[in-house]
Amino acid sequence: MDNFQSDHKKKLIEKEWAALNSEIKKHNHLYHGLDQPEISDLEYDKIKLRLINLEKKYSFLENSKSILKKVGFQPSSNFKKVKHKLPMLSLNNAFNEHDVFEFINRIKRYLNLNEGQEIEIFSEPKIDGLSISLRYINGLFQQAITRGDGEFGEDVTENVRMVDNIPKILKNNFPSELEVRGEIFMEKNDFKTLNELNITIGEKVFSNPRNAAAGSIRQKDSNITKGRNLKFFAYAIGFSSSEIAKNQSELLYILKVLGFKTNELSKKTRNLKELDENFKNIEILRANLNYDIDGVVHKINDFKWQARLGNISNSPRWAIAQKLASEKAQTRIIAIDVQVGRTGAITPVARLSQVTVGGVVVSNATLHNEDEIKRKDIRVGDYVIIERAGDVIPHILEVIKEKRNDSSQKYIFPKECPSCKEPLIKPEKDAVIRCVNENNCESQLIEKIKHFISRDAMNIEGLGEKQIESFFKKGILNSILDIYNLYKFRKILVKEKGYGEKSIGNLLESIENSKNSYLDKFIFGLGIRYVGKKTSKILASNFNSIKEIIDNFDETIDQNGPDKILEIDQIGEKSLRELKVYFSNKFNINLINNLLNYLNPKPLQKTKVEGKLSGKKIVFTGTLRSISRAEAKNIAENNGGIVINSISKNVDYLIVGESPGSKKNKALEIGIKILSEDEWLSLINS
Repeated sequence: MDNFQSDHKKKLIEKEWAALNSEIKKHNHLYHGLDQPEISDLEYDKIKLRLINLEKKYSFLENSKSILKKVGFQPSSNFKKVKHKLPMLSLNNAFNEHDVFEFINRIKRYLNLNEGQEIEIFSEPKIDGLSISLRYINGLFQQAITRGDGEFGEDVTENVRMVDNIPKILKNNFPSELEVRGEIFMEKNDFKTLNELNITIGEKVFSNPRNAAAGSIRQKDSNITKGRNLKFFAYAIGFSSSEIAKNQSELLYILKVLGFKTNELSKKTRNLKELDENFKNIEILRANLNYDIDGVVHKINDFKWQARLGNISNSPRWAIAQKLASEKAQTRIIAIDVQVGRTGAITPVARLSQVTVGGVVVSNATLHNEDEIKRKDIRVGDYVIIERAGDVIPHILEVIKEKRNDSSQKYIFPKECPSCKEPLIKPEKDAVIRCVNENNCESQLIEKIKHFISRDAMNIEGLGEKQIESFFKKGILNSILDIYNLYKFRKILVKEKGYGEKSIGNLLESIENSKNSYLDKFIFGLGIRYVGKKTSKILASNFNSIKEIIDNFDETIDQNGPDKILEIDQIGEKSLRELKVYFSNKFNINLINNLLNYLNPKPLQKTKVEGKLSGKKIVFTGTLRSISRAEAKNIAENNGGIVINSISKNVDYLIVGESPGSKKNKALEIGIKILSEDEWLSLINS
């Protein structure tokens, strides 16, 4: 494949990646935050599976900030919004023993440990419930906050008071202020009783115990919550005014002493063999438990090591959730449909005879791409084995070919886009068939609008999928620019199904508010390939306007290109190239200029870390002896330093390890101050 084809493929993949992240974020909020889902669980699972597969297949996506690593959901407006003193993080997933092995090896590399050194791991069943942080002042229960988006959660104190096994007064010795974190859940027998009652009285039937628990905590009437017989397992602390334990195993003992219920299946292990044995034991016991679990959480036991390891984005380096084996079922393929994504990717979907898998009714399963269909020889009418990967995502495991009808025929992938009827293409060595009619394909244009208004972009509320499609067909919303002219069509809008004067007013107000959104939201909303939320925020942190960013691009993007861009850490050549391509396109520049007639994206409010290296630009080269490169970078940033990748006259320090590369020679030429590893550590510790 030539460079053009390779670059084109990567651009398409990045664009699809951004669209999937935006869509999942939206539905996370609707489902978890508002209890008002717009799509079925299976439709959601299909979107999430596509994202997981993209990130597994294409390594260049791994450094991007994925929604799969994002914590929870945006808090709803039904409860008071409260900031956590310490963030509530989510967990990265492991799907097999190899993933756990790699997790432990990453820990050893980061801490610069010997390969054969054993590490104590504390393993706990991952309860499928609602994460809660409980605040105690002088031993008295004061406040309960949901995880929310990790930074802000919902104040659900009065409803949590109704959970009987949450202590209202702590026992024995305790810090003056303590946050205890854990999971509120509903036992299986209580879930069954609740649904049987709701069927009798004509009330909402919950799909699983987790949703029942979450819905119970978000009741406006605390008496309803009290009648749901919810339970709580404690497994961690947030803020504490004094130290209460030195490791996770000791912490769980202390929590029991204080009066909390902890999970009896939690166990400390010394090596991978013991960890795996414990995991398999929990897997065996799972079916007989009176509560749902969807995995086992493995944590580094030592709190000092946890502190050194720190966090990656919104997930800790020191913990991982290993998923339990999927449940399987047999069903039949009724039809195969194709869907057009925002990037033009054509995704086939199997329509199935409904079947229950792991307590969930499944009627759809993704087929990924044409190659997957050919490899498994999937045909309409086939009987298939499906599974829910990680007990969430449905996909076809295999075809039962002995049950195949003699008259069955191989599935023929469409040659035309189902939306715009333009020919579909499949770039060489690309598994994804695409519609490249980017600016005229209705499905792609609609998806671009959805992306621009999404919560992570311009956050315009009041435009649902059906409304966007309807307005598109009416010719009043054909591009993102048209959003800011919707006020001209108020008389038409009020006639739209689901709209009234109040809802139209709210929509127009939300559009008006978006005009003063932040620069990173605007950049992300443009949908530039290889420029997701993380890269958008990095750009906005280094520039004050979109025009300033555009002005920093030359004719070529290479080592001799714009200094300021290249000095920004975590923006690689691929992202730079795509930014160059985007800003070199007159259509895109005209779009931005027209948008700026309506919008005034605000510079990102920069949070400066004060320390011994405040404002200093630092480059590392060579192999460090005492600590890993990753830990060194983390230490530098925690002391206010700015770690970058390239040498220029603006660099303050070059930190040199063993076998340094060409950066040392360049630093000598320019006159950059060079420090050895020991000198740098002395500077930090002085």
